Formats: sequence, structure tokens, C-alpha cells
Amino acid sequence: MIRRSFLTFLVLVTVPLHSKGQIQYRSESWWGLMTSGQIADRWSLWIDSHYVPELFIIVRSGLTYHTPSEKLNFTAGYANLGLTTPYSQGKLIRPEKRPWVQMIYRFPSKRPYNVSFRFRYDGRFRNQFDNNSLLDAYDFNHRFRFNSAIRYNIGQSVRLQSTFSLSMVNETLLTTGPSFVDIPFEHRIFMLTGIQRGASTISPGYHFRFQSTSSEQVRVLHGFVLWINLNYRFKDFKRHFLREFPADKI
Repeated sequence: MIRRSFLTFLVLVTVPLHSKGQIQYRSESWWGLMTSGQIADRWSLWIDSHYVPELFIIVRSGLTYHTPSEKLNFTAGYANLGLTTPYSQGKLIRPEKRPWVQMIYRFPSKRPYNVSFRFRYDGRFRNQFDNNSLLDAYDFNHRFRFNSAIRYNIGQSVRLQSTFSLSMVNETLLTTGPSFVDIPFEHRIFMLTGIQRGASTISPGYHFRFQSTSSEQVRVLHGFVLWINLNYRFKDFKRHFLREFPADKI
């Protein structure tokens, strides 16, 4: 009862007030593997994947440019997805193709905090379907994503050879035409614990997703998160420009 009341409160403060439909609750888990590989002094290769059972799977690639100040970086890339349909019983049979670009701005670090803002644009080409099969055509939509993240560095354990942190991420997603839009508004909240050892970070946590649908329904999806982030270099550069965190790759 307490958890349901808390979720309802979050809906009221995150979903637009004009949504008047019934609130639907559903639990889900979110799994992610994200990598960044430095290929030049200011360039890195981005490959990540995310999986939410019976909802979607995505494999995304990109190329990132890091400015000398490390305050800004820019990425452009392409992603392939598998989505579910109303009749596929959770099987991810519906393909989506997604070119995307993003920009991240990091505020100058004031230890123990790190703060960043991100804007991402997704061009969504989703396979059309009818009552029982996929069609040989695609819908197209624009999606705009606004993300803010704050990371608190708790400290380092010499015995465990690990660094610990806490992160909170807020992201708002707005989707527009030209094709029909089933979820025009979504807001996401992630609360993560970071355990970093060397070039790898394990981030267990919890997340909430609030969706306002075209049928004036409100959905609340929530559950466990486990992300693994790997940063690596193809050779030993004199200066290492990569400053990337799990929140960058949602």
C-alpha cells in the first residue's frame, strides 16, 4: 500500500495534469551492458545494449568526439531494436531502426559531486503491423530526450580496490509525428549504486517510468536495474579524454 501510494504521488508530479485516464501499474526489470573504447586522443567508439524482457531489446553504436576541456562531448550513431506487439506474447519480433545524435555537457567537477545534462534526438523507424502479422512498411517519428544526472562519489575501499558512488538520473522523452504516436510523453527516474573497479562499473538500482498514452491512460512501470559499464583503450594514449558514466548511455 505504501509503495502504491508513493508511485501515485510520483505520477502526479511527473505526468502532465491533462492526463485523466486510469493509472496502470506494471513491474519490469532493466538490464544493460555499455562500452566505450578510446580510438584516438579525442575520439571514442560507443557500443551498448539494453534489454527489458517482453518489451524491447536494443543494440546501439556510435562515435563520440570529446572536446579538450572535457565539458562537452558529441555522439552520432545508429541502433537496431526488437519490440513486442499485441499478439506476439512478449516475443520481440517487431524491428525498429534508429539513427540518433546527442550532446552531453558536464559541469566542472566539485568533488564529491558530478553533474551532467544531455540532449538526444532519435529518428524512429518502426515496422508497421496489423492484427496478426508484420507489414512491409515503416512508421517514422521524432523523439527528443532531455536528461539530467547527478553522481555522488562516496569514496574508495582500499581493501576491495573499488570506488563507490550513488547516482540519480531524470529523463523526459517527447515523441512527435508524422506517424501516429502511441506514447507522446514519458518520464524516467533511475536511482543507481555504482561499484567501480578499474575500467568496469557495476550499477544495480531501481527505476520508474511514467507514460502518458494517446488513449489518455497513464502507465507506471518500475523495477530492478542492473547495468555494467566498461571503458577501455585500444592503445596507451598520452592523455585520456574519456569521462563517461552509465547515465550517459540510457
